[in-house]
Amino acid sequence: MKLTFCLPEISTFPTGGYKIIFEYANRLSDRGHDVSLVFLTHNVLNRVTKNKKIKSIVGNLRGRNEPSWFNLRSNIKKITTPYLDGREFPEADFIFATAVSTAEIVKSLPLRYGKKCYFIQDFETWILPEDKVIESYNYGFLNFTVSNWLNDIVKSHTEDSVFCLPNPIDTEVFRIINPVEERNPFHLAMLYHEGEHKGISYAIKAIDIVKDKYPNIGVNVFGVPDRPSFLPDYYHYTQKATQNQLQELYNDTAIFVCATIDEGFGLTGAESMACGCALASTSYSGVFEYAVNGENALLSPVKDSQALADNIIKLINDSALRFRIAKEGGKNIRQRSWEKAIDYLELILERASQL
Repeated sequence: MKLTFCLPEISTFPTGGYKIIFEYANRLSDRGHDVSLVFLTHNVLNRVTKNKKIKSIVGNLRGRNEPSWFNLRSNIKKITTPYLDGREFPEADFIFATAVSTAEIVKSLPLRYGKKCYFIQDFETWILPEDKVIESYNYGFLNFTVSNWLNDIVKSHTEDSVFCLPNPIDTEVFRIINPVEERNPFHLAMLYHEGEHKGISYAIKAIDIVKDKYPNIGVNVFGVPDRPSFLPDYYHYTQKATQNQLQELYNDTAIFVCATIDEGFGLTGAESMACGCALASTSYSGVFEYAVNGENALLSPVKDSQALADNIIKLINDSALRFRIAKEGGKNIRQRSWEKAIDYLELILERASQL
């Protein structure tokens, strides 16, 4: 099959949503499908020019070596374009919108660009008003969601087809190398993200509480922006970490800290569990896709730094609990097979192609 994924912009830094799309692209390509990625550049240089020819040139220059942080298969076609009318899109059997900002664009394309699908990775009300997000679920696409809670939301707002494809984890990369029992219990890790929904201020406050009790705490932090100036010296910052760097970082960590307020899944929490970290997280919607409080993670209410700190301290103090949580988490995540996800996606597309 010929498959196209339409992405909102060029991906110059690591993000969970793009990582999932790139993994699908690679694995579908490995199975013999003809895969194209279309990166939209209509918003490039908006403050400087509206000239699409200039945007096309700049977009192609910027996109030539991207994504530099992810190893795409060499036979996957990359197209950067500011034209939203499809003139530079390849003809295909199926085309996927990958965000609410691309759904309207895909909707308007002629049928020769493929039957239309929608890869829904979150309830994206920070991009468009809620009614517009819900409207996008009713475009007559094949809707795919990355989590069960999101699947329920989409199903409640549309009579169109909805299929759940829970995010898998690449356990060939994200795996235990450093045994859980040999890790320093005072080594924590967290993602730094500027989005308010990630709850970073609550995570930092929780770690401050832990630091008062255990002065020898160290925190492995990774993120896209430059190192924030307000982070203390005991936060060790890695900018734009590669997958191999993340593997090493997770394996140097005993406890992964997440203070997210709202998110569709939470890829880094799942990756950390696959690498043997004990997860101390807030109980936001997406975390329940892979975390069960007291079984493979310790969960606390959102925006409650003290409760999050208490769980971190509990995992530091109780080695047996920390080992059990970490091992159970790793075992659960290893069941999230990419092979099953690709099998299911192929089955749906094959059936749809016969309609």
